[in-house]
Amino acid sequence: MKKNRILALSMAALMTMSCLAACSSSSSSTASTSDSSAEASTEAAAEGTSYYIGKVPITLSHSVHGNDAKWAAVYAAEEYGATYEVIDPESDLAKENQAIEDFIAKGVDGLIVHPVVESGVNESIQAALDAGIAVITYYMDATEVEVPFVAVDEAGVAKEMGTDMAKQWKELYPDEPIAVGFVDFLSVAITKDSRSGPFLEGVKTVEPNLTGTAMELNSAGEELTGATFWLAGEGDLTTSQAIGQDVLTKYPEVNLIYGTNTANALGCLSAYEAVGRGQAEDGVPLTEIFAGTDGDASELLKLADPNSSLKYTLGMQPQTFAYAQIDTIISVLNGDIARDDGTQIDVSDVYLNYYKDSVQDMEDWFNVQYLPETPLDIAAELAK
Repeated sequence: MKKNRILALSMAALMTMSCLAACSSSSSSTASTSDSSAEASTEAAAEGTSYYIGKVPITLSHSVHGNDAKWAAVYAAEEYGATYEVIDPESDLAKENQAIEDFIAKGVDGLIVHPVVESGVNESIQAALDAGIAVITYYMDATEVEVPFVAVDEAGVAKEMGTDMAKQWKELYPDEPIAVGFVDFLSVAITKDSRSGPFLEGVKTVEPNLTGTAMELNSAGEELTGATFWLAGEGDLTTSQAIGQDVLTKYPEVNLIYGTNTANALGCLSAYEAVGRGQAEDGVPLTEIFAGTDGDASELLKLADPNSSLKYTLGMQPQTFAYAQIDTIISVLNGDIARDDGTQIDVSDVYLNYYKDSVQDMEDWFNVQYLPETPLDIAAELAK
């Protein structure tokens, strides 16, 4: 559906690339927006152009999206002299559409929308376009209206993570067959397209004959088969804990478990830990390996802990994502990117792996991306 794809590289994001290169010795990549766009937009700011940009995230309560908004406000003001305002819909589609209407009434120049549901914001986005407002979508695209889209390219690193986890298991326990379980978001297609589906594909490069009977469909209608369980944690810690308690009884043989965000991963893991599973000795998982997505502080503390079986995660990058969104909406406002041709700008997660990345690497990456009030000191936290 997208006509153009751009790998985004902004001048501001280049400041973080040396840290990111250091903290991922795997093939993870970082991205931002175009140098030419940034230069043109900086010139516009210097000439006195002051844009008013609205953002409707999926939620601000999640650490990735909340810190994304903090970074965006700083970057929009410092790099472009722009005003940036956020209205939090709290993961509620009706509130999200109302927030878009509110920004139309406020007369914003540009609007960034992270849909709660891909198909739920088409009419509201069209209303904003009809009002002369430049609109871009982020992370999840609208399904019927063509606007520029800042996409987080996660599939490649998710597949790599699945491959590495399967190889690690086979190296540790060559006589134990691999069985895979997912604690996922089943209310939207994107996680199956970009996280759990590619992860499963990676596992199958090591173990092609998975015997699990769980099946999900991706957005293309393709069947994703081979997992033993594939359940809806929906980013809720309590729900994911209950899933963990249930699958421990029903599927004790599952040894690769992927929770597709922090709550999905740590909720399930906590249920395992409560009965003495989810453990490792000197970094060697004893009964299963967990993986997560987000790379927030709570997840990194488990990842770095040699006694925890969570040993892999996809690190979402609030600073990088915020810069890409601001660079893109400014480029649209300045006419460098067309408002209606569906140009896609790609940014990426970073893949963090206990066996490849040092504690210092993880800290350096987190303390840049997540804008903590107090820098994370993993060793000090684990020593408590």
